[in-house]
Amino acid sequence: MKRISIILVLLLATLACNFGVPAPVITATETPPPSVSPVDTLPPADEPTEAPTVVSGLARTCENVSMIIPQGLAAEIECQLLPPLSGDEVAPWEATPGHVEIGLSGYAQADKFHRPRLYIFPVVDLAAVQPGSAENIKRVQTILANPGGQFSKKDLPGVHLFNAGAVFASNIEVLNFQNGAGVRTLTVFGQYYAPANNHDLFYHFQGLTDNGQYYIIAILPTTHPGLQADSNEGSLPPAGEFPAYPGFSAAEADMENYYRTTADLLGVAAPETFAPSLADLDALIASIIVTP
Repeated sequence: MKRISIILVLLLATLACNFGVPAPVITATETPPPSVSPVDTLPPADEPTEAPTVVSGLARTCENVSMIIPQGLAAEIECQLLPPLSGDEVAPWEATPGHVEIGLSGYAQADKFHRPRLYIFPVVDLAAVQPGSAENIKRVQTILANPGGQFSKKDLPGVHLFNAGAVFASNIEVLNFQNGAGVRTLTVFGQYYAPANNHDLFYHFQGLTDNGQYYIIAILPTTHPGLQADSNEGSLPPAGEFPAYPGFSAAEADMENYYRTTADLLGVAAPETFAPSLADLDALIASIIVTP
C-alpha cells in the first residue's frame, strides 16, 4: 500500500504553542492486559521509500507533538494536556493515564457529529488504565508488520474513546508519519447499523511511534457528495451510484451488501472529491512528529 512520508520544512523554532431508532447495541468487551508490553512486541517501522513531499501550511507544536496543518484545512490548533483520570466513578471510555489532545479550530467540517481531534497517549500507561486498548494497539502492530497486506474492517483497531463500533470501513491505507506509522480508514461508528452519511463520516487514523512509546488516534470529519446528508430516517443519497440505506430492520444480508457497496465506491473515489480532501488529511498525519 502506498506510503506517504512528509518532511517538515518549516522552522519548528517558530511554533506557538445523536443516533435515531434504538437497535442492537455494539458493546465493547474488555481485553485482559497482555503478558508482554505492547512496546516489547512492536515491529520496527519500514524506512520510507518514496520521495519526500513538501507541505505548505501552519507549523504548530502542542507539548511534545509537532505537525503542519495543510493550507485551508484549519485555522489554528487547540492544545491541551489532559491529566490522569480513572476510578470506579469514571466511565471506562473516559479513563486516561494523561494525554495530549489537539483540536483544530476553523476546521472545514466543524458542524459534524465528531470534533476534529488528535490524541496522543503513552502506550504502556494507556494499556494499564484501558485494558481494552491493548487489543487496538495489537491490531495496529499486526497491520504494520504486513503493510502491503489486504485488510478489512475486522482487522482494524477500535477506538477506546467511543462506546460504539465501526459499521463499515473504506479507503484503508498504511501511512508513515515523521517518526512512526499507522493505518487510516474512512468509517462511521454507531451503536446500531447506522447509515453511511456525511454527518457521521470521519477519517480515522491510529499509529505508533517507531520507539513504541506513543499511540496516536486521529478523528477528522470528512464528507463525500455521494452520501446522504445525515442519519435521519428517510434521508437519501443524491441521485447517483451510491445505494440507499436499506433501513433499520433490513435483513443482515441486505445490510452487508449496502455497506460493502458503499465502501467499494468510496474506495475508488478520487481523493479531492472528499471534503476535506484525503490528500490534505493524509498530509496532516504524515507531518506529525512526537518527541520523547
